[in-house]
Amino acid sequence: MNEFTAWAHHQLTILDVIDMLVVAIVVYFALRLIRGTRAEQMLIGLAVLFVVYKVALAFNLLTVEWIFSQFFSAFIVIFVVLFQNEIRRGLMHVATNPWAPTPHSLEDMVEILIASSQSLVKRKWGGTIVIERETGLKHLLESGVKMQAPLTPDVIQTLFCPYAPMHDGAVLVQNESKGICIVAVRVLLPLAQASNLPGGFGTRHRSAVGVTEESDALVLVISEERGEIHIAQEGMLSPPLKGDALKAELLRHLKNT
Repeated sequence: MNEFTAWAHHQLTILDVIDMLVVAIVVYFALRLIRGTRAEQMLIGLAVLFVVYKVALAFNLLTVEWIFSQFFSAFIVIFVVLFQNEIRRGLMHVATNPWAPTPHSLEDMVEILIASSQSLVKRKWGGTIVIERETGLKHLLESGVKMQAPLTPDVIQTLFCPYAPMHDGAVLVQNESKGICIVAVRVLLPLAQASNLPGGFGTRHRSAVGVTEESDALVLVISEERGEIHIAQEGMLSPPLKGDALKAELLRHLKNT
């Protein structure tokens, strides 16, 4: 009796249902985590390679079969290397405390972020506002100057004024039970690894995209040259946004936190 026949004669129990349900939930949240990211494209690429491997087996293509068998023999290591950022984010998501204090109102937070960004646009000043979400950004906080200040347009203008001593770098924002706070300024961000950014964007935009490649942070980038506001998330940079479109995108992204 082969394995399929044995499985067919196996009586389904409540433990089997629980087992399949747990696997389905894990797969669902894994796919949700990588949806719209570079990991999704890499997963499709791996699926294509697997199909090619099966075709090589069917047609007895020995050389191709040997090459792919060597590749898949180290699949676990390759998988961890390719999806290290997504695995780290997933583990941090699992470790999130569901009983943590309720953060500040989402609507209020979005309105403050928009007002702060538009205050820089009006003065044609550049700035980068990093909003921490489920993935902790303590390593970024340590690279800048720590502070505790409310996020308001006046504070943002003071920090990103070209003549201010701490206008370089990014501002790190946390949404806590006590309110929306700036916890660090002059923060250094990693540059983007992706090469899909147009050549017209400089270091500010590339660093904004870079931090979202390794975390679930949401970044607002204000360009002093174009007077535009962009949102960076999951390694991607949005088109220029303003008004209702900016508010809708911020609400959509932050609701997934």
